[in-house]
Amino acid sequence: MLRPAPAVWRRALVELRARGEAVEVVELAQRLLALDAPVDPPLARRLVAAALDRPAATLPERIPVAELRPSDEIRVAELPLSRAAFAVVDLETTGLSTERCSILEIGAVRVAGLHCTDRFESFVRPARPVPRRITDLTGIDDAMVASAPPPRLALPAFRRWLARTPAAPFVAHNAGFDARFVERALDAQRLAPYPGPVLCTRRLARRIIPEVGRYNLDHLCAHFGISNRARHRALGDAAATATALIELLHLARARLGVETVGELLDLHERKPARRRRSSR
Repeated sequence: MLRPAPAVWRRALVELRARGEAVEVVELAQRLLALDAPVDPPLARRLVAAALDRPAATLPERIPVAELRPSDEIRVAELPLSRAAFAVVDLETTGLSTERCSILEIGAVRVAGLHCTDRFESFVRPARPVPRRITDLTGIDDAMVASAPPPRLALPAFRRWLARTPAAPFVAHNAGFDARFVERALDAQRLAPYPGPVLCTRRLARRIIPEVGRYNLDHLCAHFGISNRARHRALGDAAATATALIELLHLARARLGVETVGELLDLHERKPARRRRSSR
């Protein structure tokens, strides 16, 4: 079943609340999916029921605005950046493929109220020896992970840590990589997927500080004067990314007037501004 995109649902809620009147199910479905044409009434009822997490049979023909309660994700999107929480994650893995490789180390830092608050760190014992190229890059070898918890213990502990701030954005540098590994690892352990939106600090930096030009973690840390003494280790990189995120949040507010998590999510999806070429 199709579900509305959070940004569309959020904007629709704001507009409908401003109207202050009941809205027909068909119109609500059309607004939720940002469609130009009317939706077939039975389909509209199913779509709205899924969005509101209610049985379709209980929906009236016109739904009072007061009943359009936002989900956890929408409530998080409405939070000001000064009060919001973010789960900043970095992984070390045995390789790049989510199909053939596994998580070797998890590091995570919670950012709340524009400050780093608490941390999570764990090795994850792999089923196979650590590849030499990974040891050369990270310094992690077989002896270091020999007594580490296996995935069936490490992943539930990490999921519990994430659950302390439900639906908070999952943040990483080159976030698609970490998010895919976490999603697959949680699924392998039959754990609930993390419901929060995914934010990439590399992507945010391109939109907030386009003048920098290079956005890998080393260049971003150099730009902000962030010291990372544990490069290519999960907690070291997570802590550096968390500090960079805080700097980016301050700049997003000061430069672009971004004040809420929802506005930050919208910025994240926006095309970056083109850099002007130097005349010299």
